[in-house]
Amino acid sequence: MTPERIARIVALIDGWTGRLTWDALCEAVARETGASYRRASLNNYLQIKAAYKAYVEKPTQAPGGNATPAPKQKGPSRTQKKIISLERKVAELTTVNDALLEKFARWAVNASSRGLDEAFLDQPLVQIKRSENR
Repeated sequence: MTPERIARIVALIDGWTGRLTWDALCEAVARETGASYRRASLNNYLQIKAAYKAYVEKPTQAPGGNATPAPKQKGPSRTQKKIISLERKVAELTTVNDALLEKFARWAVNASSRGLDEAFLDQPLVQIKRSENR
C-alpha cells in the first residue's frame, strides 16, 4: 500500500458520516480505490488504525457529548462539524505520536543493549554525490 493510498483511506474516514464499521470501511475503500482490503490488512497501518479509532471514539455529534442536536437544529452546524473533525484529527495524531514514541524507546533500548551510544546514533547520514555516480 502506498502512502498516497493510506492518505486517501484516512481522508475517507475523516469524511465519514454515520456509523463506521470495518466492513463498511472495507467496502468504501474498494469502491474508492478499486483495491480490496480486509480489516486485518487495514488495521496493520498505524495512520488508518488511528483514524478509525478516533472516529469510533468521537462519532459525529454536537459538542458536549449530546448525540442528538437541539430541537431547532436538523444536525450539527458547520462549525460544530469542523470542531468534531479537528478533535478527531488530534486524537488520531496523538495515537500516531504515542506509537512512534514507543517505537523510539524500543529502538533506544535495542541500540543500548548492542553498545551503540547516542553520539553514534546521531551521526549524520553519508551524503550521496549523484553527479559523481553518473
